[in-house]
Amino acid sequence: MKSSPENNPEKTLENRVQSGPDGSLFVRAPAKINLFLHITGRRDDGYHFLESLFSFTKKGDLIRFLPSETLKFSVSGPFSEVLATENPESNLVMKAARALAEHAGVSLGAVIELEKNLPVASGLGGGSADAAATLIGLNALWKINLSDEELAALAVGLGADVPACLSRGAQIVRGIGEKREQVELPWSAGIVIINPGKAVSTPEVFAGFRAFRDKRSLPPFDVTITDLDKVVSDISMLDVLTSNSLQDPAVQVCPEIMEVERFLRLNTQNELVRMSGSGASVFALYHDKAAAESVARRAREFNSDWWVMADLIGG
Repeated sequence: MKSSPENNPEKTLENRVQSGPDGSLFVRAPAKINLFLHITGRRDDGYHFLESLFSFTKKGDLIRFLPSETLKFSVSGPFSEVLATENPESNLVMKAARALAEHAGVSLGAVIELEKNLPVASGLGGGSADAAATLIGLNALWKINLSDEELAALAVGLGADVPACLSRGAQIVRGIGEKREQVELPWSAGIVIINPGKAVSTPEVFAGFRAFRDKRSLPPFDVTITDLDKVVSDISMLDVLTSNSLQDPAVQVCPEIMEVERFLRLNTQNELVRMSGSGASVFALYHDKAAAESVARRAREFNSDWWVMADLIGG
């Protein structure tokens, strides 16, 4: 069931690059879904060890690259206003571009256009996915020809989730995000993702993790999974044997997470409902994409302030 990313030709990064008629290149940056997320320890420097199963949607942000003498960055899309007030140099897209140029020793430029379709600070790994897509796109545009392994090594310095976001395949991620192994899911599912329109601070959620467990006399950390094949064999096993250990502390920070979960559990025939990452997005899995799209329509009617996306994962 499992194979390494290096030995799976169908997952090569160059396959993610598409060409436009004007000489531009496109790379999609899909949403990252934590099908489960366990906290298994903590380092002395404060970083937590995790164990998480990543899967990726088909839709997400879109990044377009055009040749230019200098680096230029712009943002459009439904969530562009959130980023418009920030210094462009602080965006992971620009950090990835400059890191790649420095590593390769090139002084080439590019026009980078980010279509921001995923909500910011939502537990969907949008910034990490954007950075990964930038490395892939500029590696092709600048004809640097770094290998997948070299790009992954460079991605580590940009953030814990960036290396995993280079590939769109499901992966088990451990440590502080540096240990990755490809996983072939033997099922596919329609997915509905709902964000209540609230940004959640990841550091604040992690800070609440220990306090939440101490207050309820729970073990300080989760036990590492020993039979991953059994866990991913079907969605029901995933539901029974795993969880998102950050969900309860995240609800303390953002009660709206519970409102979304309640809607999905009470109003739809789902196979799994769970928060992704550190929140506040909640996802539900269904037997196919058509069922997910039907639920998405109902969710939009129920609360017009929610961001809702239906898609397909797995398989």
